[in-house]
Amino acid sequence: MLDLLLSTTRNLRAHALRFFLTSLGIIWGAFMLTFLGASMKGVADQFENEMENTGPKIVVVYPGSVIKNRVGERGARAVELEAEDVERLSAYGSVEEASPNLVFWSQIVRAGRRTKLLNVNGVNANAQRIRSFDVAEGRFISPVDVERSERVAFLGAVAARRLFGGLPAVGRRIQIESQSYRVIGVAKEKGRQMVGVVGRDDTVVLIPYTTAMRRIQHTDIVSSLVFAPETRDRSWEAMRRARETFGLHHGFPPELETAISFFNIHDVMQILFTIQFGVRIFLVSAGVITLLVGAVGVMNIMLVVVGERTNEIGLRKAVGASGRAIFLQFFAEAGAVCGLSGLLGALLGVGFAQLFGRLGAGAGPVGSPPVIDPFIVTVTVAALFVVGMVAGLAPAIRAARIPPAEALRAS
Repeated sequence: MLDLLLSTTRNLRAHALRFFLTSLGIIWGAFMLTFLGASMKGVADQFENEMENTGPKIVVVYPGSVIKNRVGERGARAVELEAEDVERLSAYGSVEEASPNLVFWSQIVRAGRRTKLLNVNGVNANAQRIRSFDVAEGRFISPVDVERSERVAFLGAVAARRLFGGLPAVGRRIQIESQSYRVIGVAKEKGRQMVGVVGRDDTVVLIPYTTAMRRIQHTDIVSSLVFAPETRDRSWEAMRRARETFGLHHGFPPELETAISFFNIHDVMQILFTIQFGVRIFLVSAGVITLLVGAVGVMNIMLVVVGERTNEIGLRKAVGASGRAIFLQFFAEAGAVCGLSGLLGALLGVGFAQLFGRLGAGAGPVGSPPVIDPFIVTVTVAALFVVGMVAGLAPAIRAARIPPAEALRAS
């Protein structure tokens, strides 16, 4: 085995330029597969993380209108949801928890001498888990706050910075439309959100929905509500039960689509998964083409090498070398060329992906730094090594079958 390794190393060094030129295509293919795989994984992880920031299982319910047959929009009646609908929805086993979601866009919010336009949402305590808020300081809105209609506020991370700069916000006072609220907590920053159905969570001010009804909205109407199904796969069942429940209590047939509409995060994630599947097919196709081109190139160059080294083969057989030894020699050379080229290309791809990420990739609204997937790198190198072995099989067999006398006459 040591003799085979040393002999292979000598032969590769003796024909270094030829083998290097042959391996350029393999290096480029391994580089592109590694870098594209890391880029696609980075984009997919970023999109999934941004949707998870909105709420891992969130479903938003929007009331619509009931349109009578043969009357059209002139006889339409608006569907008005109420707080009791949240309790009715939560009673079903397919729904884990629910919350009113009163949205007030661009409200005037003051803190000291600072005045900002921020979105204000009226919610209950369940909104923390439904909308995936992590507490950085203080606490979230509690059921007691909701029950007593307390004037308390929970701030998104960016909203807190805009109102208080770098100073602590918990315990301080803000004014929403000239009414005073005590800040009870600040959320951890979520960063970018690909889906913002209720606005950007980092810039939101959350207050108890009962307080919002009494002091901002001045009605008991729930403009929208959010809920989390037990699992994402049960979201459609939960939506169907919601239609039945709301139809029963608000006087419209469940199949009437204009009465209630939904935004389901699972639908968006399925689209993302479909895109990811398409990208994977593209990468696999590109990989197969790369492997085929690499195999053809290695096989051709090894056939040329066998022809040029016919005299060497004859001499080795004349001094007692077996056909098996000749076969292993050329087989090992082909495998080494592909294996080393694939490893070099993969390392270049990993290095370039890391450099690309450090130079600020992902600063755009939909960009993301590449994420190295060790599985893809390993499979790429292993596949190219296997291709080298397969490509070297025919030249190695041809070299092993050359009769010694014919090989010596060729010199």
